[in-house]
Formats: sequence, C-alpha cells, structure tokens
Amino acid sequence: MQGRLDACLRATAGAASTQDQILRVRALIRKTDYLSALDTIAGVEQSDDNVTALLLALKASCHAYRGELGLARAALAAVALGEYKLNARFELAYAKVLIAWVERDPDGMEHALHEFQESPPASVLGRWFFARSWIAALRGDYVGQLALLEQAAQHIVESPRWPDLYLLANVTRAMVHLVREIYAPNSFAFAVRMVETLPWNEELETERFLTFRGLAWAYALRGFHEKAFQYAYFARDIAPSASWVTASYCDQAYLARMAGEHRSADALLDHAVACAKETDWSSRGEERVSLLNLVELVADRDPATARAVLSIYEGIPVSIAPSLAFAHDVRLSAMEEHAKGITLAVSGDRAAAVENLASAYATFSSIGYAWRAAAAALRIHVTTGEDAWLRYASEAVEDFTQSSVAEQIRQRAAATTVDPRVAALTPAQRRVFALLSEGLSDKEIAQRLGISPETAKNHAARVRLAFGVRSRAALIATTRDLAKAV
Repeated sequence: MQGRLDACLRATAGAASTQDQILRVRALIRKTDYLSALDTIAGVEQSDDNVTALLLALKASCHAYRGELGLARAALAAVALGEYKLNARFELAYAKVLIAWVERDPDGMEHALHEFQESPPASVLGRWFFARSWIAALRGDYVGQLALLEQAAQHIVESPRWPDLYLLANVTRAMVHLVREIYAPNSFAFAVRMVETLPWNEELETERFLTFRGLAWAYALRGFHEKAFQYAYFARDIAPSASWVTASYCDQAYLARMAGEHRSADALLDHAVACAKETDWSSRGEERVSLLNLVELVADRDPATARAVLSIYEGIPVSIAPSLAFAHDVRLSAMEEHAKGITLAVSGDRAAAVENLASAYATFSSIGYAWRAAAAALRIHVTTGEDAWLRYASEAVEDFTQSSVAEQIRQRAAATTVDPRVAALTPAQRRVFALLSEGLSDKEIAQRLGISPETAKNHAARVRLAFGVRSRAALIATTRDLAKAV
C-alpha cells in the first residue's frame, strides 16, 4: 500500500490549481527531493501576496536544507513587507530557523520563532516545539531537548486533525537517540510507547530504521539484551542502503560484545570489517559514525585493522549534510576523538591517546552522555593505570549499572582493590602485566607501549616477581582472568 506522500504526488501530478501545487511542494520537501520542489515552485502561479510569501518561504527552506544559504536569504529578501496568513507567516519563520540552524546560531533560531509569535496556535505547535528542541541541542542542552521533544510528540498526537505522522516519526527518532545516551527512565518509557504505537508505513521506513537502531542500543545499555537484538535484527532487515546494512552489522557486533557473547561478537565483527572495506561511504548521511564504533571494537584485537578502518572514515570524500544534527554539535567530534584515542593507545602513542580521550571525556560529561564519558575514562585508566580515571568512570556510569561498560569498570575496580599483587604494581608494570597475559613477547610489548625492549623486559621480570612465578607461561596460567580486568 503506497503512503500518503506518494498518493499526494500522484494526485497533484500536472495539477493546475495553486493549492494542489503547494501540496506537491510540501510532499517533495518531506521526501527530501528539494530540486524537484524548487522546480515545482518555479511553475506555480502566484495568485496573491500570501501565496507569493508562502512559496518564497518554501523556496528558502529548500535552499537551506541543501546548504545554499545565499540563495535561501535571497528568497526571503524577496518577500514584501506585509501582514500574511498563519501558514505563510509560520513558513517564513521556519525558513529563518533553518538558515540559523545551518549557521549554528541558536539565538537566531530563537529570534525567528519569537518573530512569529511566542504562543503559536495548535495547528503548528508540534513543529514549533520541534524547532525549539533543536535550539536546545545546538546549545548542548540535550536534557532540555528531550523535554521539548516529548512536548512536541504530545501535541502532534493530540492534534485535532489527523496527526502529522512524518513529523511524529522524526520526533520519535530524535527522542530514542537521546534516551540511548541519557539516563531518563520516564522519557525512555515514553519513547518506547511512541515507537510501539506509531503507525509506521513505507514512507517512514528510513525513520523507522534509525529509530529501531537507536532503541536497540538503548535496551542493551539497560541490560535488556534480547529486546536489543530484536530491534537490531529488524533494523538490519529494513536498512535503506548498503552503507546502513554495514552499519547494522557493526551494531550487532557491538551489541553481542555488550551481551558477553564473544564468539558471536567476533564473527560479526569480522563480517562488519569485511563489509566496511567493500562499502561505498560517499554519503552525506550519518552512517559513517558506525565506522567509529567499529574502530573501538577491533582496536584491542587488531590495531592495524583499527587504523585501516579509521583511515576509511577519514577518507570519506563528502561532508555530512549541513541540515543533519551531527553536522552541528560536539557529539561527533567527541566520538572521533574517542576512536582516535583508542587507536593511538593500542599503537603505543600514549600521550596523544590520553589527550584525545580526555577531550572526549570532557565533552561527553558536559552534555550528560554518561556511558560514553565512562567508556572514555575507563580507556584512559587502561592506558595510564591511573586510578583517578577509574573513579571518574565509576561515577559517570552509576546510572547505567546494567551496561557492559559498568561491568568492565566493576571488574577493574575489583582487581585493583582486592588483589594485593596487582595493587603493588606500578602503572607501567600493570600495562605490561596486561599484555604479558595476552601472550605478547617483550619486543611486542615494547612496540605496543612505545618503550624500549629492555624496559619491557625489566617490567616483565618485576611482574613475575610480584606474582611469585618464574616463567611467562606460569604467569599466563595463573592470572589470565585477572589481567582482563587490569
């Protein structure tokens, strides 16, 4: 069954009436076919000043979505001064909001909304709250954004007309991706209700895919692994492109690792890496972010592959579309720093690794992305052996107690506080101990940590002395499980 947008486009194909052509423009914008929308606008007969103002507003929005800010401003500049009807006034305000959004100007966005009016009527209230939510996002207030998205969803659902499903799907997706990061039980329950009751259709498949991906992660971080896999598998089955299919395999590998299913995780990881190397990543969408997750997963097992995947990411020939959220906030740069920091750590460049990871930790902490902050702090502790970072990690993850990050932190805390042999080691000796227990030679340890073979040999000897064993094999036999937590 075809959706309402496709039905609208069929019904308005070749239509002569101005209203039908405006409906067609709106449908094309919703389908992100901005060039066709602009072509249609050019052919609409401008019967009065309200129609002219509305079309120029829609034209400006199309250019803003495409990142063509000069053309967007020119369209708005062509609007004559005057009093216009509600729809025209709101579209003019919304076009200004989009321009300010691409320019990363939250004050400009707020001014544009207030120019319209501070208490908009019910017919546009959902879009008004949605726009305000992205002002909060641009300011780094993601808790505030989540509250505004909930208000938007409530107003859309309670609309006296048939609810705007396209807008509702966008609002729901944004909520899900926030509750994936922020511990907010009531908001999580609300987002789940929206996902389960929204009447998804073919036109909303991309939003459905992105929503289900986010919900899979949100469930996994709360310890509901079976539910997480259900959403992850369904998302993979409806992935809208080859790059999103690869991203789905990355998700599944990460979720399997979270669930402690290491054999499945390794098999999925190998498949995800193979797919990543074959995938064309020249997209302006956010699917590239899955490569950063892949770097994190593969780094400890295969540093060379981690560097290769990071090179794929850094070599993507096109930038993220300026209208997307990831193009505007600090989350993406923090995720990039985290992945680079991990790669540098396993390659032996500890100073640069800590610099990147500490920056990522600071960003994630400042915006309330608790489990990501904990993961960055934990990695710094692993890299440096400094107990303060383990404490920071424990504090950051205290709400996500069922997450795999929390479990790793508990294991390391238990090892460093209970076992006196580990507690007696210096930070440098702990790093060597962890690699000795992986079976690495002194030369390999030296290369991994960026120290001389002689220094690695001396540290290894002191580690064996601390554990009362004479050989590397004996150390591995007695302490492998303990070393996993160090």
